[in-house]
Amino acid sequence: MGTGHRFISFTALAMLLFITLFLMLPADAVPAFSRRAGGVSCNMCHWHQNALNATGKQYLQSGVRLPGEQADVTASDFKVGDYASLVLAPNLSAVEHDGTVFSAGDAVLWLGGPVDNLFSALAEVEFKIDDEEVEVEEVYVHFVSDLGNNYFSARFGQFQPFLFLSNVSGPPRITLSRPEVMSGRATNDNTFRPRNRLRGIELGAVDGPLAGYVGLGNGTGQNASDNHMDVYVTVERAFGTQGSSIGAWAYWGEAVLTGGFRDSFERYGVIGNYTAQKTRAVGGLLFGDNEDPGGADLDNDGWFLEIDQRVGVDTVAYFRWDEFNRDLAAGGERETDGPTLGISWTPTELSRFTIEAQSLDTDGTDVDSIVVEMHLAI
Repeated sequence: MGTGHRFISFTALAMLLFITLFLMLPADAVPAFSRRAGGVSCNMCHWHQNALNATGKQYLQSGVRLPGEQADVTASDFKVGDYASLVLAPNLSAVEHDGTVFSAGDAVLWLGGPVDNLFSALAEVEFKIDDEEVEVEEVYVHFVSDLGNNYFSARFGQFQPFLFLSNVSGPPRITLSRPEVMSGRATNDNTFRPRNRLRGIELGAVDGPLAGYVGLGNGTGQNASDNHMDVYVTVERAFGTQGSSIGAWAYWGEAVLTGGFRDSFERYGVIGNYTAQKTRAVGGLLFGDNEDPGGADLDNDGWFLEIDQRVGVDTVAYFRWDEFNRDLAAGGERETDGPTLGISWTPTELSRFTIEAQSLDTDGTDVDSIVVEMHLAI
C-alpha cells in the first residue's frame, strides 16, 4: 500500500472515530449567552451555529444583550453559568509533506455579559493545550447609551472591529480556516494582519441598520513605549433579518521592524454578505501598502469569496476561494491562491463536527491539507 493510500485510510478511520464520539455527546446544554437569555435556541441569533443573523449582530453590538433587555444583576441572582462558556476543539490534521498530527487543540473560555443597563464586559481566553500557552484574545468593557435600536457605543480594551467579528474573523467561526487576505502579512517584517486586535478605545454610533465605529490604540508589535497610535474606521449597513450586510474598513498604522526601523502602512477593504434561508455568500476585497524602510511602497491586496449552502437541517457545505498578493522589496510579488472545501455538521446546539480540505498554491508550490475538528461548547 502506497503512502497516499495509508494517508487516506488513516484519515478515514479517524473520521469514523470522531463521528462515533460525537454521537455520544449530550444535547441538553446550551452556551452561556443562550442560557442568560432564558435558554433560547441558537437559531435566534445564528444562521448556522457561528454565522450571525441580524438579531445576533444586534446582540453583539449592544453589549451581548438583546434590545430592551434589562440587566439588573445583583450578587444574589448572579449565576456563573450564565456568564461563562467553555469551547473545546480537538482536531486531526493531515498536511502534504508534513505528516498527520492529532492535536488536543484549544480550550477557549468565554466570560462576560451585562453588569447593568449601560455597561457589559467580555473576555475570550484561549488555552493552547499542545503548546501549553495561554492567550487573551478579546477583552473589553463595553458601554451603550441605550438598549434600543439607536445608541452610542464605546469599548475599551482589546478588540476587533464588529465588521470582522460578524462576517469572517470572530472566533468561534463557521469555517476552520480564515481567508488568506485576512490572515496574511506583508513581506517586510511587519507582523500586522487585518484580523489582528487593537488595544485601545473604540467609539461608535448605531442608527437602526447603520453602524459606524472609530478605533484608536496600539496595534500589533506596539507597546507602552510607542507614542504612535493606530486608527481604524468601519461603516456597515445591514439588510433584512437574515444577517445580510455590506461594510467598509480603513486602517492606518505604524509598526516597529527588526533593527528599530519603522513601517507606516495603510489598509482598506470592503466586506459583506448576502444571506438567504438556505444559502449564504460572504466576500471581501482588501488592499493597501507598506512603506518599506528601503523606500519602496509594497502593495498588499487580495480577495476571497465563500459560499455556504445548507444540505440538511443540521449540515452546511462551504466553498471558498482565496487570492492574496504582496510585493517583494527586491521586486516581483508573492502570490497565494486556492480553494477551501468543507462540510460542517451540528448534531446538537452545543456540538459541531467539521471536515475541511484546502489546496493553496504559493508561487507554484502546492500545499494540500485535510483537517477534522470537533467543537463542544458548554
